[in-house]
Amino acid sequence: MNFEELADRYRNHDSARVVHIDAAGRRRELTQAELHALATERAGQLAVAGVRPGHVVGIRAANSVDWLAWDLAAVATGAVLKAFPDEMPVDEPGAFLARHGLALLITDAEGLPAHPAVVAPDGTPGRDVAVVDAPRGEPGDLHSLVFSSGTSGRLKGLNVSRKGTEYVIGRFVEAFAITSADRHLIFLPLANYQQRLSVYCCLWTGADLVLAPYQRVFAAVKTERPTFLIGPPVFYDTVLQLHRKGGTGTLAAMLGGDIRFLITGMAPIRRETLDAFWAEEVPLLEAYGMTESGMIAWNTLDEHRLGSVGRLIDPDAVTLLPDGELLVHRPAPLSSGYFDTGGAQDDTYRPDGTIVTGDYGELDADGYLTLLGRKKDVIALGSGRKVHPAEIESFFAGIAEIAEMVVVPTPQSSRLGAIVTPAPPAAPGDEAAEAVIRKRIEEVNQALEPHQRVMSLVFSAQPLRSDPRFMTANMKLSRPLAAAHFAQAVGSTEGAGA
Repeated sequence: MNFEELADRYRNHDSARVVHIDAAGRRRELTQAELHALATERAGQLAVAGVRPGHVVGIRAANSVDWLAWDLAAVATGAVLKAFPDEMPVDEPGAFLARHGLALLITDAEGLPAHPAVVAPDGTPGRDVAVVDAPRGEPGDLHSLVFSSGTSGRLKGLNVSRKGTEYVIGRFVEAFAITSADRHLIFLPLANYQQRLSVYCCLWTGADLVLAPYQRVFAAVKTERPTFLIGPPVFYDTVLQLHRKGGTGTLAAMLGGDIRFLITGMAPIRRETLDAFWAEEVPLLEAYGMTESGMIAWNTLDEHRLGSVGRLIDPDAVTLLPDGELLVHRPAPLSSGYFDTGGAQDDTYRPDGTIVTGDYGELDADGYLTLLGRKKDVIALGSGRKVHPAEIESFFAGIAEIAEMVVVPTPQSSRLGAIVTPAPPAAPGDEAAEAVIRKRIEEVNQALEPHQRVMSLVFSAQPLRSDPRFMTANMKLSRPLAAAHFAQAVGSTEGAGA
């Protein structure tokens, strides 16, 4: 895939469809050729507004066909699109434009004072309304400016590369055999760059593309019948729960009946969920990557191993340090670095082009990668030993009575604690259910080293990985918030439940 040829490809896709379903359930459908015509019209409007190559055009809006058109219009005009997540507030327009170096802002934010350089997604900017003194650089390999949030929840700005984007999409199309017979459904925000990778992939191959909001995704997946989906673990956990509650039909039918494969990443997934999908012959494949580097490893339909994140895409580009931390050095990483760091230092990007992932992993004899956890999540015990919480959680994954376990440090830091959600859900304070779980945990503890044992418990009726209070914007579990919740729960009961 390459951006120079992208427009010429999808302009001729007269049968490939683009569908948008909004929060109210309204459906808009057009061909990719019609999307090209709309993007071309938008590109003309950007030029009339005064946007020139090297200008930055901002967009903060819900998913829509218009969102896609503005993005593709920016590509056509040589502008750089800066995509803002929903949680980024838009205050006084003039100040926002200046703060982010924007020539124009497309937004559906309500209640803003009128400003000539601010336009609605379905609106038309006026002539010469672009900010006169907006910065204008030489984009070169810079394709887009995006924000990503890690497990800390702190937004990071990343410079996304054209070459890195082209490389990732090319490898994905090859590995998963994407063709015009495919149909892809997106339900996460387009401001999340992974979703735009999927958009370009569909436009390049002529695969159908469907946009649906999360609150409509379970109905849309059944009626729109996608052939592949990409989503976080919480989505697949929810699908499994709904399927089990429904009691009729197969899991494949619930997902529309045409699924070739599903991909999960962004956070660890429960082995029970993986096993349940494969037992119903619905391939659910784990993958691993980050916006900084692009995809690092993935399982495919031909080569997969449950419990791993797959084989390394570029084995020669990955180094595992003695402690297991992964370093990536490839000619075309997805991002070339951070922006708007506020002066904060970050050792992710080394001068020689190496990207420090902050993830620990290990390769098995067949080359499959298993992630052990994040460097920032490592728990340092009072004894001086360090443990990876995800690795500890894996020891207890076979306990049928546990739906979810989140390992955390105890306030005393001398031992491990955990927040446990019973399976099936138990009523709060169900002492019988809790006693069974304690017994099962103690049985596993006996086979572990002393520093690996979970010695203190707090019970939760709802899994933390599906509770918005404990999730980052990228739908990852925030372990610091989980640890704070554990400490508060233990403190408020003076140790009760621990």
